Amino acid sequence: MILRKSSFSLIALSMAFAVAFGGSAAFTNPANSASVSGAIAQNELPTNWNVFETPEGAPGRRIGGGTRGTCPKSASGMIALVPENNLGLTLSNTPTFLFYVPKIDDANLGQIEMEFILVDESDPENAQEIYHHRAPLPKGGGTIALTLPDDENLPPLQVNQFYSWYFSLICNPKASDPSILAIGGWIERIEPSPTLTQELEPLPSRDRIAVYERELLWFDAIGTLAQLLQENPNDSLLRQKWNALLESVNLSEVAQAPFLTLEPEQTSTRDRR
Repeated sequence: MILRKSSFSLIALSMAFAVAFGGSAAFTNPANSASVSGAIAQNELPTNWNVFETPEGAPGRRIGGGTRGTCPKSASGMIALVPENNLGLTLSNTPTFLFYVPKIDDANLGQIEMEFILVDESDPENAQEIYHHRAPLPKGGGTIALTLPDDENLPPLQVNQFYSWYFSLICNPKASDPSILAIGGWIERIEPSPTLTQELEPLPSRDRIAVYERELLWFDAIGTLAQLLQENPNDSLLRQKWNALLESVNLSEVAQAPFLTLEPEQTSTRDRR
């Protein structure tokens, strides 16, 4: 867990991750971006979710730790529902990101906001924040689903390009110098082969999940499954698949957490340059 006693900014978070994980403050290009799409296109499927190389210098972090500053102890333990290497692939223009947040003490709940940021890393020397979501933290512990909007100000994610994301809890957000707890990782959009496109096209969402898992498309698999579970909370087969998917990335401890309802979002998007 990264703690910053400063205003929330891309530069501050980049520096925080660099210090925490021993890398450069600037993000670097992926070592083998084309190889990811190549493996999928050629059906040379790796055997687990962690086989793809992450960008060098700032590997990210999916599980939080202890707290300091004004953040309550109960705010620790937030988890990004991603593979252990903090990288997931997607075919989608509007992928869904999922986060587990533990129950916060009632006395502190009104003093904490959540924030999600997506960053374009195509130019490591000039990383650009392109999506920003900020809203009150929902009551009760559980899983939060944040889906990128279909917005004309947010062009589709570019193929074979890494984007970094940060999810944060901001304690005492109205203070001049709030405490911030942050976790972060990476997403890459890939282009499907014609064969994969043809296979997916006629399938309903429920049947696509197995294909997404086979192709190691993490964000598509978990995002589709999360949506179906929220629509069909009593479906035992969907619940079994959810449990198995989280177990595959060693996150069984949050598999039974309820989905939280978000208040109307306070969102801004920024055009790519």
